[in-house]
Amino acid sequence: MEYEHIESDMLTDSSESTHVDLPADRKLIITVNMDAETEDLDAMLAHVNAKITDLNGYMESQEINNGSAYSTYRHRSSNMTIRIPAENLSQFVDMVSENCNIVSNYRTSEDVTLQYVSLESRIEALEIEQDRLLALLEQADNMEDLLTIESRLTDVRYDLEQIHSQMLVMKNRINYSTVHLYLREVIEYTEVEEEPETF
Repeated sequence: MEYEHIESDMLTDSSESTHVDLPADRKLIITVNMDAETEDLDAMLAHVNAKITDLNGYMESQEINNGSAYSTYRHRSSNMTIRIPAENLSQFVDMVSENCNIVSNYRTSEDVTLQYVSLESRIEALEIEQDRLLALLEQADNMEDLLTIESRLTDVRYDLEQIHSQMLVMKNRINYSTVHLYLREVIEYTEVEEEPETF
């Protein structure tokens, strides 16, 4: 087996970009930040947890602050990061809005369609290269070719593992929207000015 033939035909870098059409369904990472007030923190937390379970979401992190024992009112609060299936996000936001006083609420949407498609294309190219290298490995008839192919195969498998990990993280962020909910227990709700109507 000629080493030059292996190097030129099979040991190419599959990272070269190729043109792909973007899918009609965009890949969006949605994040919602809510600052809310409640008169009964314990009851509202129970309500939040029940809704998370009902919508097949999960609590990623939660911090509860019981306030100062030296204060007349302890100002208890909870800071939560909640993951909700993207298709159920509106139901969760509506539940919080209906049961709390919303001080602030804003949403961001990051379009990662191009990055998603690029990762898919990269995985496909690496898997094709891996199959070809495995076929060459069976045909290698000298130690130099064998070592060259195995070295490239190791690199390809490492790249595949890394990109698969990136893809899993991205899929999770797309499929499960993130809600940062800061919930405060208050005696009297904060008055929130409505946005003026504009043409």
